Amino acid sequence: MANLVYGRPDDNIGSLATLITASAEDVEYPSANLVDLNPAKPAKLTTATGNWVFDFTNPTTVDLVALIHHNFQAGLNVRWQGNATDAWGAPSIDQAITIPAYRENDFPNYPFLDITGIGSRTFRFWRLVIVGTNPVVISLGEIVILGTKRTLERNISWGYVDEDDNPIIEHKTDYGVSAAAYSMGTTWRTLRADVRTTDAGATSLISLSRGAFGRARPFLVIPDPLINSALFGKPVEPKLSVQREFKGTNVFSFIFQELSCGLKPTPSAV
Repeated sequence: MANLVYGRPDDNIGSLATLITASAEDVEYPSANLVDLNPAKPAKLTTATGNWVFDFTNPTTVDLVALIHHNFQAGLNVRWQGNATDAWGAPSIDQAITIPAYRENDFPNYPFLDITGIGSRTFRFWRLVIVGTNPVVISLGEIVILGTKRTLERNISWGYVDEDDNPIIEHKTDYGVSAAAYSMGTTWRTLRADVRTTDAGATSLISLSRGAFGRARPFLVIPDPLINSALFGKPVEPKLSVQREFKGTNVFSFIFQELSCGLKPTPSAV
């Protein structure tokens, strides 16, 4: 298991783009929805292929990009591109984002692409392009563009809990018999973990909490960067407590819960 990766709220720079353009934009679901921090309110195209272009006005470095609550078919050809100009015949960066298999409840896993291994990744224009043909028109709840990728100095401790919440409406008799149970049609993940870290690691986590104003501002967490599944959410508690166990040893306990994305994507996209 590789060390947990995250980005502070201010590392998420998508909203800093001065212009977001889209091919075949659905005016009812505009491009601005991609960076409004609400993955339950998607941006959509009217076509099954297409792209969104981000103009940052000045050359801007990108470390990592994540796609939150999409309806892209598993294995679809989706690419993240960077270029000095808004011309995409031969972009300077052209990297595939692997779209993983859907979960058994037909909700997508949220893929990410780490491009920190590419030496030159500072460009004015960045583009998310769906090259392949999706079974349905394109929909994406949120794109997280990290200008800085951060990694825990010491990883979360073994024994962490990664859980799914699947709310239901359940009717029980006076004798406790479940007469009927109905799924609410949504789900969200929660990560419960402890971190035993250095003084430098403690400073980083405290900075993260302060930058998020507790739980006021959502941010990206990738529990294991070897698994193509990111979370975008907030801590459950508005405070972060650190136990100074010993010199150079600090213990944190936290509960991180992803933002609910509402109903699942169109089933035919799976």
